[in-house]
Amino acid sequence: MNAAELPMILFTVLAQMSVGAFLTLGLIQVYGALRKDTSETVDRTTRAALFAVGPLLVLGFFAAFFHLNDLLHALNTFRHVGSSWLSREILFGVLYGALGFLYTGLEWFGWTTRRLRQLVAALTAIAGVLLVVSMTNVYYSVRTIPAWHTPATWLLFFGSVFLTGPLAVGVALLFTWTRQTVRDEKGVSSPWSRLLEALRLTGSTPMDEPTSTLMARSVQQIAVISAVAGVVLLVTYPVQLLHLAGADDAASRHVLESLTDGHALVWRLALLAVVVVLVRFVAYKRAKNSVRPNHGLVWTIVVAYLLAIATELLGRAIHYEGLYHVGLNTLQSGLGG
Repeated sequence: MNAAELPMILFTVLAQMSVGAFLTLGLIQVYGALRKDTSETVDRTTRAALFAVGPLLVLGFFAAFFHLNDLLHALNTFRHVGSSWLSREILFGVLYGALGFLYTGLEWFGWTTRRLRQLVAALTAIAGVLLVVSMTNVYYSVRTIPAWHTPATWLLFFGSVFLTGPLAVGVALLFTWTRQTVRDEKGVSSPWSRLLEALRLTGSTPMDEPTSTLMARSVQQIAVISAVAGVVLLVTYPVQLLHLAGADDAASRHVLESLTDGHALVWRLALLAVVVVLVRFVAYKRAKNSVRPNHGLVWTIVVAYLLAIATELLGRAIHYEGLYHVGLNTLQSGLGG
């Protein structure tokens, strides 16, 4: 792996995970509305996971800062929003972060009307999607890098959004569900439980049946979304290899050789396959039969989430190994620096 690209590996994976998590929260709210659950039930289900979205983006941008040679010159990127995908990436990243924190604050304190909060949430989701679109085009738009200028880049980046983001929400939901269940059954108000209540991650009143049902069904939907995303990613790599094999330039041949000669891609695909099996055939089944959180379901989602992060970091490292220009036989580093 080219160590110079480590900050961008972290930034792209974390930012895409954050956007995927926020979009998943929106899908849960829509799903709850279709089930005709009360707004209180839906809010109690999604509030905890909301606080996982912002920190992911903050960590991503923190990692990206290490990629810039001069932080004072970072503001100059806004001068080229009309022509530069990198400038658009930064613009929509800032908008997504600002709107996301605004929505979190409004939701946490219950400020304004519910309709206005939903409008802010919709704007945040749009900014997040545009962030991923801009991020993808930073790489796809470089026609002289054949390993990037391919539809596979779009599939890999958006596949990451819907693989890791939903699983992050799943972990947050199960954490809240488990802590609330322990509090309800044991009736013990420990400092830990009081902290969670102060953060409004759990409630002082017991969790009712509709909320528990929505929790379980949401975990099911998360398992389906992540499994589909994992399958898309698994299929993308053979297609990309065939694309590189059919190219007649030295850069494509070099990338093809590096992918097929090493073990990184094998590990990437193996971890992806394990994640798909865990979420689709283990977590989905356990969530379907759950009226309360169980240790098997919790550990399945947690392990799948950690493996998803590992395989995405590995996949992004493989992505940056494709940074070879047509006509040049040396690895180019420092993209966006």
